[in-house]
Amino acid sequence: MPEVQPSELEEAVSALMIGADSSSAALLDYVPPKVSPCANTTAAEGGPIPNCGNEANLSCGKCHLVRNEGEMYGGDLDILFAASGDPRNLMATVNGLPNTYEGTITCVLNDKNVNVVARNIVMLLIAAQLPPAEAAEIILHMWYSARLTKGMLTAINNYVKKLVADVIFKIKDKSDKVLQSKKWTFGSAEVTVRLTKSQWKTLLAIIDAKHDLSKTEEERRKVVLAPHRLDYRERELHTLPGFRRLCSTRLLFNESDSTWLQKDSADPREGWPMQSILSTLHADRNAKNDVNGLLYFHIRSIIERFCNRLQNPVSKVKLMLYCVDAASLPGCCSTETRASGFDRIEVSNIADEAYLGLFKTLGTFTPLLKHHSVNPQATLITLFLNACEIADRQMGNRSDSKVQSSQLKQVMKYLPFSPRHMGTTNSPEMMKIMAANDLVRDYDRIFAFYMDVVMFKASSKQTGVKMRQRNAVVEPWPMRLKKKPGEEGADEEFQSLLASSSSGAERYVEWVREA
Repeated sequence: MPEVQPSELEEAVSALMIGADSSSAALLDYVPPKVSPCANTTAAEGGPIPNCGNEANLSCGKCHLVRNEGEMYGGDLDILFAASGDPRNLMATVNGLPNTYEGTITCVLNDKNVNVVARNIVMLLIAAQLPPAEAAEIILHMWYSARLTKGMLTAINNYVKKLVADVIFKIKDKSDKVLQSKKWTFGSAEVTVRLTKSQWKTLLAIIDAKHDLSKTEEERRKVVLAPHRLDYRERELHTLPGFRRLCSTRLLFNESDSTWLQKDSADPREGWPMQSILSTLHADRNAKNDVNGLLYFHIRSIIERFCNRLQNPVSKVKLMLYCVDAASLPGCCSTETRASGFDRIEVSNIADEAYLGLFKTLGTFTPLLKHHSVNPQATLITLFLNACEIADRQMGNRSDSKVQSSQLKQVMKYLPFSPRHMGTTNSPEMMKIMAANDLVRDYDRIFAFYMDVVMFKASSKQTGVKMRQRNAVVEPWPMRLKKKPGEEGADEEFQSLLASSSSGAERYVEWVREA
């Protein structure tokens, strides 16, 4: 929930509402019986596993081969996901290739969280071996369910556990200070995993973990229904339309003590475009407003398509997985990989100042981009999730009554509100206004300020890349409101963004090597 200066916001609201006809304002559908100013609305409950991702992270999933290299391109493609998280972008990339593409695509996935990497390894080994429909069902449950059936566990034991156990047996006398590599070949597909010996053992422990059902359910409830997080849950529900106020299934237990590893804010629906979910028509199986049911069919179809592509003898897909800090990834890649370079490098939001920052990100990954003479379209893709929030505060917009008043006028075009329901800063309607306030900021101006502060031009010049003025792979502002108030579909777009975890501030910047 955004932190707006209450005094300035209330002052702006009061000024706007003087003389307003309260009867003309639409009442809200959901009003929590009590919304207290309790704490812990920002400190999420749960373990170290990242959330289910958001739609902005999925936006760069397609390499857009036709738009860049051209429809007739038949050369090989090398893609690096330096901080991959789950395999959504991998699947979108492979699924998005033209059916006519006959080259070899090599995708390198890295994440520093061993639990994330372990799950990815299991899912991809299942995808490469089992019939696509069966594999898709297992992967979907591994990804988003808290429990697996006996048949699914048997399949994981038969097709994954034995492979991993064999590797551990063979490296038992190896040093734990170097990466131990294993390549499996399944038809025309390859899966290579490079882990330390201790990481291989953790992978097997996760696969082989035995959990007590009552213990895991107790641990899950401790996180997703934590009493002190009631206020957070009510705020979240308050921005959702009625048919979306359903609990989301959340997953992942610690292999040793069965504790719940994900945050209580993790939501599978945030990882996929809501419009795509709602357009997944299965009228014979579920109601049109059954979002979880539609999500199930939507994701399963994506996974099954990926499995088909992976197992297609015409396709040549090579997958390589690492579990290292992104900053050390170039030194861990094989000599062959470093020499050939990548056509696309996607680094998630590690260029945010809270992580590596822009200069270090460019300096680390630019040498891995293919040279301009080899592929002038080779692109490094950075996502800035926190930049506008930081810049907005530095610019003083949150405490500027003129800026707040201007933004609230924009909000009122989408979200009429009544002075009868304003109450205090912690009233339900004020909470919704505060959330909506973020969606109408002037993000172009805010990000331009951030670029100057962080010195984009100097960083790019020193690292030998240039910033694209027009993105060629991913939309620069994938989540921002695109329709103006009054245009067809504008209200639906606004309500959809308001109900999501995004604010429209998510900014993609693309970089290419200097010629």
